[in-house]
Amino acid sequence: MDAQILTFSRQLFQRVRLHALSKTCSKGVYVFREGDAYAGPWILHKGAVVLVKSSISGREQIIRQVEPDEIFAEVPLFKNIGWYPINARCATKCELHLLPVEKVRQCLKSDPKLAWTAACSLAGRIADFRDAFFDLTLADTQKRLVRYLVRRLQGRPNASLGVVRLGISHQDLALLLGIRPESLSRALTELERSGKLRRLSRQTFQLFLKKIPREEMEW
Repeated sequence: MDAQILTFSRQLFQRVRLHALSKTCSKGVYVFREGDAYAGPWILHKGAVVLVKSSISGREQIIRQVEPDEIFAEVPLFKNIGWYPINARCATKCELHLLPVEKVRQCLKSDPKLAWTAACSLAGRIADFRDAFFDLTLADTQKRLVRYLVRRLQGRPNASLGVVRLGISHQDLALLLGIRPESLSRALTELERSGKLRRLSRQTFQLFLKKIPREEMEW
C-alpha cells in the first residue's frame, strides 16, 4: 500500500474518531452499493474489502482490494458528488468505521497539513490506477499475478522473505486481475514450476524475488 495513503488514513481517523461510526460485516455483505447516498469515507480495520464495478448486464470487475487500516471511498469528498460511484463488498468478515462526511470536510478545510496529506494520498491513488490499467491492457497473466503479489509485499515487515497472503478468494483475485479462474490456476502452477513461487497454503505464497526478472515486477 502507498505510504501516503496509509498516513492520510491514520491522521484523518485520529481527528474524527470520536464521531466515527463502527460497523462489523460478514463475508459477502455490501458496505455500500453504487448509487447509495454518500455518507462519507470508510476505514477498514480488519478483514478485506473489494471495490467492484458492475455493468448493466451484471458483469463484475474488481477495481481494487482494500487493505487493513486503509481509507476508501474518499474520492467523492473531492469531486463533491452525493453518491458512492462503486460497490464495496466484504471479501471476509470485516471491522470498519464510517467517517461522517461533514466532519471530514471540516477537518480538511481547517487543517492545511492534513489537506496536503490528502492530496498526496490522491496522487498515490492515481499511480495505483495507472499501474492497474497497464496490467489489464498490456501485461500477460503471469505478470499481472506477480505484480499483484509484489504490491502486497511492499511496506510489510520481513518483505524480503517474500511471504504474502492473498486476503481474498481465488475467484475475487481472478476478477481483480481481469482473468478467468482457470487462467489464475495455470499461472500459479507455472510460477511454481519455474521456481519463482511456492504455495504455503491456499491463501499464502512465498515469492523468490531473486528469481523474478526486474521487468516482470516493475512498470
